[in-house]
Amino acid sequence: MKQTWRDGDILRIFEMAIIALFVIAALVWVAIGVSASSLPTATPPQGESNIQVFSYALPNRGWAPLTVYFSAFGTNDLEGKIVRYEWDLDGNGSFESDATAEGGYASYVYTKPRDYTITLRVTNDKGATATADVMVHVLHPASSNVDYWTIFNQSQVRKVEVEITQANWNAMMANPGEKLMVQADALVFGERVEQVGISPKGNSTLWFPGDKKPFKLDFNAYIAEQEYRNLKMLIFHNNFGDPAMLREKMAYDMMQFAGVPGGFTAYVELWVDITDDDLPPDFIGVYTMVERPDRKYLGNRFGRENDNGNLYKADAWFEEGAADLAYYGENIEDYPKPRGELAYALMYKDPEEADYGDIINLCYVIDGVEYATPEDFATSLESVFNVDGFLRYLAVIFLNLNFDQYPDTGNNYYIYNNPGTDKFEWIAWDMGNSWGMFGGDYDYPIFGQEQSIGPLQYRPLFTKVFQVEEYRQTYQAYLDLLIRNYFNEENIGTLARGWHSMIKPHLQAGNGDKMLFGDSSQVTIDELDNGLEFIIDLTKRRAEYVQGVLDY
Repeated sequence: MKQTWRDGDILRIFEMAIIALFVIAALVWVAIGVSASSLPTATPPQGESNIQVFSYALPNRGWAPLTVYFSAFGTNDLEGKIVRYEWDLDGNGSFESDATAEGGYASYVYTKPRDYTITLRVTNDKGATATADVMVHVLHPASSNVDYWTIFNQSQVRKVEVEITQANWNAMMANPGEKLMVQADALVFGERVEQVGISPKGNSTLWFPGDKKPFKLDFNAYIAEQEYRNLKMLIFHNNFGDPAMLREKMAYDMMQFAGVPGGFTAYVELWVDITDDDLPPDFIGVYTMVERPDRKYLGNRFGRENDNGNLYKADAWFEEGAADLAYYGENIEDYPKPRGELAYALMYKDPEEADYGDIINLCYVIDGVEYATPEDFATSLESVFNVDGFLRYLAVIFLNLNFDQYPDTGNNYYIYNNPGTDKFEWIAWDMGNSWGMFGGDYDYPIFGQEQSIGPLQYRPLFTKVFQVEEYRQTYQAYLDLLIRNYFNEENIGTLARGWHSMIKPHLQAGNGDKMLFGDSSQVTIDELDNGLEFIIDLTKRRAEYVQGVLDY
């Protein structure tokens, strides 16, 4: 029978097609939302308006109780005026905090560990509103399998004593650059750990005259799986080149404040007892003890189930290349090899079974593609890299003027492929050259310079990130929050003077810290005191300069 179409049938088919198109459009919109950037996001304004709304948090992760500072930096109405700022700071859906008088700035102490979606709502002079969300991740201290708050005690300078034979000490110190590991016993804060490995570590810091080298204690070097309070290794940095002995400790603390994964630190006395002579233990000096990134470090920051991804340690040697994140092709053997080893050292995995495909792909995304626009680059980068964490890191190093890092030397960082997100995370490392130790002055440009202050000539991640307007905005918001709440004369002055007064009496233990006393001394007590004041003064001038640029 021949089918006859009536007008009503055609109309119903047309209506069904329109509905189907709306359903498909909705599904596409949801898909876009699911794959959205980890950076702060905004919802469209309600009503007729030209509101641009942004929300930021510093830090965005940490252990409870966690104080978080918020801002609406950059929020504006192109044709009107923002007249009200309200925050839902506890994530319960109610805008209980009016921050209008504070210009959108707020803070909150999180005592309950969980993930929070924090929302800012702004209203303009026409009554239109818009919102923006930011995530805060709060961990319970008991979720960590390392008791950081006991091991890295912040309230006192405790003692570590190494017991070693003269032969082993002489063998290790004959050429510290070889980083020979020898056997010793150790008393760590009064607890005895036998048959540990000790060796020099580092590069330029190894060349401090005398015995105050940087060292590491490896607890499982001779006894498999031996640990000290769930840690396999302790790192002792000698603060070489820093007359104040404050820069590294304070820079790591600043990274944690910004929400950047960075190690816990504490000040310790290091003593050496030669067991086959009749002399008392020899005081080497006050060191900064730094947590090493390892599997437990990763699990405690990204989740125990996410501790088995590829962790790379960046290395550089000026004439031989660096971990510059440039793309050199599909074969890892074509990438830089400073000192004959890959610039991306794959940690804690068998080199014979190593798969470098993820770091090669990251370099390809950063440097192996010609993107039509900076926004296209951003879309690709965010699929493989936590850009927000990198922006927080950049805000710290450019505020405290650390130029021995990726943008200038291609050195001193870890990068971790988090299997929970399948994205790389930036991990801060080796903060000793902060506060201008490697160059730079208070008026160094906030976005850096076209020419690196160090030897790194090509730095594609740094260059391309700052070509994205959204990233520049977010980076400036983090500079602003840091200056208001951490990197300023009052706060840094209080912290620096507190650490200075705590460590100074310990510098005269035994025959004195070898950086200040004895034949190999490099610094006087007066220079130590002057170094403290230099850091405070530089902070003041740097913070005022950067805030002036942001306010312009």
